[in-house]
Amino acid sequence: MKFGQLLIGVLLGGVLGFGLTTYFAGTRPPAGPAPAIGRAAAAAKWAWPDSLDAVRAAPANHKVVYEDSTVRILQVLLAGHRAEPVHTHQWKSIMWIAKPAVPCTIYQYKVGENGKFVAADSVTIPQMTTNVGQHIDAEGPTGIQNLGNDDGVAYRVEFKKDFQP
Repeated sequence: MKFGQLLIGVLLGGVLGFGLTTYFAGTRPPAGPAPAIGRAAAAAKWAWPDSLDAVRAAPANHKVVYEDSTVRILQVLLAGHRAEPVHTHQWKSIMWIAKPAVPCTIYQYKVGENGKFVAADSVTIPQMTTNVGQHIDAEGPTGIQNLGNDDGVAYRVEFKKDFQP
């Protein structure tokens, strides 16, 4: 990867993080704890344990660039001929591919009869568009295998609060 591309990616990530933080800071609800029923309802929507969160389950691939109570920005790295461990993404997000890991195979997993994850579905992607934001819903157990030689780099902006694309 060229130094210029890295610098542009870091700067854009910082600007995006600052802008989103500023925007969400102006739309926060009144101070005070959320009603207990609201917290319980939000927790009930997500069925996967925290141990499967991308940052915990695949730390070599997901680095936190910025995080607060409303947003988390991840740098997603995938070396050539490597695969990510099974992990989840609890929140809706915007994914920005800076350098594609192609070709690659994206796997969706389910819990098998023995309690271990087994691939339930997969799709191989021969090429990707770069420098375009793409909306992604929350994801259950997933993983990507880089089939190419080149390392992939992406940024994922995860919205912890309600987000309407």
